[in-house]
Amino acid sequence: MPAIQALILDYGGVLSWPQPDNWFQVVAERIGVAPDGFHAAYWHHRPAYDAGLPARDYWRRVLDMLSPSRAAVGVEVLIQMDVASWTEYRDEVWSLARSFRTLGGRTAFLSNGVPEAMAKIRADRSLESWFDVVVVSCEVGAAKPHPRIYEICLSRLGVDANQALFVDDRLENVDGAAKLGIRTLHFTGPDAMKQLAYLTSRVIRS
Repeated sequence: MPAIQALILDYGGVLSWPQPDNWFQVVAERIGVAPDGFHAAYWHHRPAYDAGLPARDYWRRVLDMLSPSRAAVGVEVLIQMDVASWTEYRDEVWSLARSFRTLGGRTAFLSNGVPEAMAKIRADRSLESWFDVVVVSCEVGAAKPHPRIYEICLSRLGVDANQALFVDDRLENVDGAAKLGIRTLHFTGPDAMKQLAYLTSRVIRS
């Protein structure tokens, strides 16, 4: 098997910490709906948002699905709360990406992301300092686990599928990459960082 030449990192849940455990409950209380219903509506419409649906249209769909009797916050506040929930950075993963690149590997940021979150991320960090390639679903019109977004990333990296390691916290996205022949790591559990460090250290020595 050829040496891994490229490291492809998901953003949410890998380069950032997951959303806070109580986030859906806090926002649901502000809207005036049940947390479980809000969680379902939030994720039901998220693929369209990731693929380019404007933020205000996304939140209107979420609220229309819930039909709250009253909402204590408006759409603009919901957008701000959503962005804040996705922008707690996991610095150890960013550092690992930079080290991998410094030692000769190619790196990619591959995210199902939305413009509002990406604006915050790009304001906070110069992505080019860590990544050779940045591929975001709302900017290319395709979202994981659709094959096209992985193909775009591989093409921009200039590597074959079996020369890349893709890291994501969502199993459906890992499976989507694996179907194309990309090597994968399901980034979950207390040993996730240890596994990633081990795999990339082996890549660096290859």
